[in-house]
Amino acid sequence: TGKELFSWAIHKNSRRSGQNFVVVDCASLPETIVEAVLFGHERGAFTGADKSKIGLITQADGGTLFLDEVGELPPSIQGSFLRVLQERKLRPIGSIKEIASNFRLISASNRNLDEMVKKGRFRKDLLFRLRTFAIALPPLREHPQDIKDLTASCLSKLSKRYGNGIKGLSPEFIDTLLDYDWPGNVRELFNALERSIAAAGDSPTLFPAYLPTEIRVKVKRDQVGEAEIPGKVFAADTSPPGKPLKTLQEHRVEAILLAEQRYLEALMAHTEGNIGEACRVAGLSRSRLYSLLKKYGISSRG
Repeated sequence: TGKELFSWAIHKNSRRSGQNFVVVDCASLPETIVEAVLFGHERGAFTGADKSKIGLITQADGGTLFLDEVGELPPSIQGSFLRVLQERKLRPIGSIKEIASNFRLISASNRNLDEMVKKGRFRKDLLFRLRTFAIALPPLREHPQDIKDLTASCLSKLSKRYGNGIKGLSPEFIDTLLDYDWPGNVRELFNALERSIAAAGDSPTLFPAYLPTEIRVKVKRDQVGEAEIPGKVFAADTSPPGKPLKTLQEHRVEAILLAEQRYLEALMAHTEGNIGEACRVAGLSRSRLYSLLKKYGISSRG
């Protein structure tokens, strides 16, 4: 949803903008090292500590400490971290001295912390401390109008990184992006765009075929499912005003044909045009599949 970007914007528009913006991905820190990473340690504090190291909390002194996925912070550390928030002091592992750190904390989570408190997996007093001020960021599926701008921004960055120029976007490519629900939010969108550029190679334009298979299949399945809802099918096929309605049998035939076509499109996208694999998945003979593909004008790899 852009949590880190929002946090960076808060930092850059504050009086702390000239100081460090320190990012901690709590989900990627093993419980065995999280304390050393956050608090730092002295030389010889534990096996492998051949030199002293400053912790990330100390590095954020004067600036901002951003804890992403704070719900993943191990319970064994939550109490120590709560004390740091209250006192703005910490003691590195193996040290007898406390170090002061004046930092602003921004924490983020995609998990329900209230439920974690009820289950005893997150400290209630720490949650109260974190909720001094809260901002709710909507998932990407709730603001699809931003997808085009996010896509343009991402492609601009990728073109500079790889030096291959900004690729054009086919209308079908944009439609697929808008039809997908993006459970992984902005990070999933950017990953899909990077994979599409890699798949496109020298092609100057991005088409849906370059998107990850799982995205194309999900969109096609949703479209097929929507077509199979009677109200949706009949609303789309209703005869113009003044013209007689089609018979129920005619509507039924059209609905079946539409569902069949969309299934075949999803099938070929899922198997990336591999006829042998498509036959196995659909339970069809090769001749029957070729016949259906020809019927609906759907291309295959052969």
